Amino acid sequence: MKKIAKYLIALSILLGIAGCSPSFTYNNLGWLSGFWIDDYVDLNSDQADKFKHIVQTSRDWHRETQLPLYKRDLEHLKSLLDKNVSHDELKTHFLAAKLHWQTLVTKLEPELIALANTLSYKQRVEFVAALQENINDEYEEHEQKTPAEHDKARLDDNLDTYKEWLGTKLSTEQKTLVVDFTHQRVDTFLLWMQYKQKRLDALKTLFLQETKPADFDQQLAVIINDRVAFMSQALINADDKNLENYVKLLLALKSTLTDKQQKNVRNEFNDLIEEVTALIND
Repeated sequence: MKKIAKYLIALSILLGIAGCSPSFTYNNLGWLSGFWIDDYVDLNSDQADKFKHIVQTSRDWHRETQLPLYKRDLEHLKSLLDKNVSHDELKTHFLAAKLHWQTLVTKLEPELIALANTLSYKQRVEFVAALQENINDEYEEHEQKTPAEHDKARLDDNLDTYKEWLGTKLSTEQKTLVVDFTHQRVDTFLLWMQYKQKRLDALKTLFLQETKPADFDQQLAVIINDRVAFMSQALINADDKNLENYVKLLLALKSTLTDKQQKNVRNEFNDLIEEVTALIND
């Protein structure tokens, strides 16, 4: 639930800003975006202004049209977990919530393609090199821990998350459910890294042509917008299995909640709903 709530602030996550409150980040995306893009490519002043304009106008659109949908989703999820919800009903909710990200990407696609068309060959080379460095850094960071250490960190994080949501120490039964769920999870790190590399390789092939091909816009649109085209069937299957297990966990935990824990879950949802409402009204 915590991860999905964070996911709902999609535009903030898109820009990779960390360490700030959602309200501060969201309302200052224009100038914060300058720090983000500098890590990837050195834009000239005109390009930087265009990028900031894209971010600001997209944020305004997002606030007006998308945040109300996120608020509705949180309210809907809260109501689902308050009743005798079925597995399929809960899974359908999460699958629908994932579509918000695609809506955002589709909105941004034309303006990002227009900006990409202003990049010089040198800037395109710089951009894909920075993205490759990011992927390499992710691999290196991951390799610093053993599989057992990764499993322990994931379990500790899950236990902390549910303890925060329930507001109390987990019962023996609840802890067992979380432990079993964590152990059943399919590790998708390498599959996601393969997906990222395949997508970046397509971008490299496109961007490293000194003379842009006639179908540059069409190729870039696929890279930006068609995530599934770069996902292996193994990743798709693993992602679905993990979602299945997550829904099973929520339903199993739901039947174990005390009155105090149920109240705390409602309060956590209310806090998130208030946070999104504040972003809408700022």
